[in-house]
Amino acid sequence: MNGTTLSGALVATTCVVLVGCADTVNPNRSGLRLGLADGPLRPPAAVEGDVFEFPRSAWEDGISGTTVLKIMIDADGTVDSAIVLESSGHESLDSAAVANSSKLLYRPAEQGGEPVPIWGRLPVIYPPPGEADADDRTLP
Repeated sequence: MNGTTLSGALVATTCVVLVGCADTVNPNRSGLRLGLADGPLRPPAAVEGDVFEFPRSAWEDGISGTTVLKIMIDADGTVDSAIVLESSGHESLDSAAVANSSKLLYRPAEQGGEPVPIWGRLPVIYPPPGEADADDRTLP
């Protein structure tokens, strides 16, 4: 086994769920502003998102779960930071989700026609190894 990437089997909801995250960071005011104040908010859209890796030890041990991350998508569409909002119950899955989230790329959110940084929720689903499609994975 060479790599630990699961493309189709490892589901990362790369379209950020913006539930309660309509606030954007305003670097000029050092705080938050309500998204509707400066015009409609267009949410970010995933450009590149097949980057999550299933940790080898978790795969071999048959561990699965869902880690929900809170991610900051910068005005350039890169993920600046990520924190675990809801743990999968397995440190290896949570750590892999946080580490790999920095590889995601988005079309940035826009407000009033200008790109803006925004927080979003990202569920990363690690399915049970037995449920993964063998054609959709590269394993170590």
